[in-house]
Amino acid sequence: MALKLENKNTLQELKQEMRKATDGRYQLRVNTIILLKEGKKSSKIRERLLIGSDTYCRWIRSYNDGGLEALKNIKITGRKEGNPEYDNYIFEELFQKLDLMQEYWSVIKMQKFVKELHDIEVPNETMRMRVKRAGYSYKSNRPSPYKGDAVKQEEFKKTDSKMWSKD
Repeated sequence: MALKLENKNTLQELKQEMRKATDGRYQLRVNTIILLKEGKKSSKIRERLLIGSDTYCRWIRSYNDGGLEALKNIKITGRKEGNPEYDNYIFEELFQKLDLMQEYWSVIKMQKFVKELHDIEVPNETMRMRVKRAGYSYKSNRPSPYKGDAVKQEEFKKTDSKMWSKD
């Protein structure tokens, strides 16, 4: 069942509201109403404005229920800025330690470091994502077969290192 737009404002009023609005999110919501009022299909509107169908439907329902004022007051979900668990200052000393690179650090070791320093538990995925975003890369050890010939493996390492050395 397609959502039907209530006739609360004229197209001219909506365009004027969008021009005077300073909040980009609110402008996007008003633009959604304008495009729908101009007769554009909902799928084309969502594609053009890069919004999902749930968001689109929520905005149309809000407008139908309370007009432009309801579009202004839509609550934003997701992580709030300023959440101390994810602020950059928590990671600053960790990154300083990583820059020294006296040893390799696992995600678990980084989590313990932040916990001891700031008494904040950072989830595995958050820690991994923050470290990667800061420009660090993950290093893993090479597997070696337990039944392998140790002499041949050592010879391969010597050949391999000579092959990739920088002169």
